[in-house]
Amino acid sequence: MNTIAIKKIAAKDIIPIISDEFQTDYEEAYGEYFLKIPSKFGRGRVSGINFPNGVGLFKFEVQFKESQCFNFCSKKIHPFKFMYVIEGEINHQFNDEEITHEIKSGQSVILGANYKSGNKILFPKRQKLQIIVLDIDRKKFVDQLTFPLSEMNEVYKNIFADTEARRTLYHHTQYSLKMEYLVNELNNFHAEGLEKVSYHGAKALELLTYMLMGYKDDTKSEDLQTLLKQKDLVRIKNVVNYIDRNISELGNISTLAENEGISEAKLREGFQILFNSSIHDYIQTRRLETAMQLLLKTDKSISEIVYAIGLNSRSHFSKIFKERYGVSPKTIRSKIDE
Repeated sequence: MNTIAIKKIAAKDIIPIISDEFQTDYEEAYGEYFLKIPSKFGRGRVSGINFPNGVGLFKFEVQFKESQCFNFCSKKIHPFKFMYVIEGEINHQFNDEEITHEIKSGQSVILGANYKSGNKILFPKRQKLQIIVLDIDRKKFVDQLTFPLSEMNEVYKNIFADTEARRTLYHHTQYSLKMEYLVNELNNFHAEGLEKVSYHGAKALELLTYMLMGYKDDTKSEDLQTLLKQKDLVRIKNVVNYIDRNISELGNISTLAENEGISEAKLREGFQILFNSSIHDYIQTRRLETAMQLLLKTDKSISEIVYAIGLNSRSHFSKIFKERYGVSPKTIRSKIDE
């Protein structure tokens, strides 16, 4: 395994060290430093930028021919690292420990190396990797807060009060669906220059916010957790499938959530993330789509169709049907019968 000793903290120093190791040039634009991995070493891109609020954003989209160890071994106090593994699998070690942490796709970690240590990020060979790292300068971030540290939530204070890196912090979890959504927004923004830097700065701070919310959420018992994770996504999809199969006899939202073992709050948020829709609107859409199919492909009466989609008012059905399709169910049926 090839090891790269990175004895610096800021992107403007880190990217040149990486470029020297891979015998290539780096570029800089609007404070962002980036390089392309030469073909003899693999492929991909590494970039980094530090913002005035103490937040740094690093992106690794790489595939190395040989295993690489990025050893962050500065003698200065290391920033907190909030890492998101979008694709692939990497390993991590603190320099003063022999424990190896595996971080897989869909997972995130908070790393706080103590003042005697550092971080080794281990990239396996021949694996396509996509990773986002937020570096949080401990002192600078705390100094720019608009309120005293003493007023910070106790869970968050547990992180940020350690500006002298007296202890080691490692927190490993699945990242939430909201965090996944923000990462996708970050990766899909294609403007350049000042627009890109401003957007990335805002999204990095938003991503940090949700990472901290996830950290706080993980301190609660599972039945009190509110942030959506991948395991919740499976339950939400089960609810969706149940709705689609049982449109004629659905219970209320509380029953749907209880039957799948998920909270109403998570279920509602999941529908907003997946469908940009409330549960009620999703159910109504499926009812109307089913009604249209029954009108077009069966000889059921309109009253029978109303019953078949779980409604009990023909006038209400006609009203919402016309609002969606611009014509009444009676008009659709009469055109078929012509």
